[in-house]
Amino acid sequence: MSSDVVSGRRRTAAIIGDSALFTAVTVVAGPLSLIIGPAAAWWLHGRRVNRAAAIAGAIGLLVGIVAVGGIFLMFPAIGAAVGPVGGSEFTYAIVLLAAASIVFLAGVVALDIDAVRDLAHTRRNHIRLDIARLVSTLIVALAVVAVTVIQATNPATEIGDAGVFALFAGAVGAITMWVGGMIHARLEKSADAVQAVRST
Repeated sequence: MSSDVVSGRRRTAAIIGDSALFTAVTVVAGPLSLIIGPAAAWWLHGRRVNRAAAIAGAIGLLVGIVAVGGIFLMFPAIGAAVGPVGGSEFTYAIVLLAAASIVFLAGVVALDIDAVRDLAHTRRNHIRLDIARLVSTLIVALAVVAVTVIQATNPATEIGDAGVFALFAGAVGAITMWVGGMIHARLEKSADAVQAVRST
């Protein structure tokens, strides 16, 4: 496998991960976080914000909402079909949330390692992106601590749901960027082909 292919996959994985991180950290903006996160990742990665990007992003967002919403709506159906596992009807949701949390954490760690390496004096390729990653990670970490303390001291509160919403928003952001990125690449190729035909 050529280094260009590996490098291209790393860039794609990085922008998808950044979209998830920036969407999760902006979850306090409500539904706007689903636009803010992917847009911030796109812009910080130096991509052009044009009509093709807007169309691709909108389609990616719709796919992300449908995919994550579909998974969320499947919980009751799975629970009803299989029945409670370990005496709890929430086992499936807890397992899925734990898996999503591990994937999210692994992605954030990888992005932060890249950010710290990039901020070393020898590289410094994308400082704004690196700082945005590290600040977002710090905010998420502080939010996790705060939510955990508040939930532990007052079990009746529902503040723990904030983490669930952040994970779901991050998943939508990642899917938005993954699908939107593929669509954008196709739109750009089509535009280049049309331009080549016109110039001949």
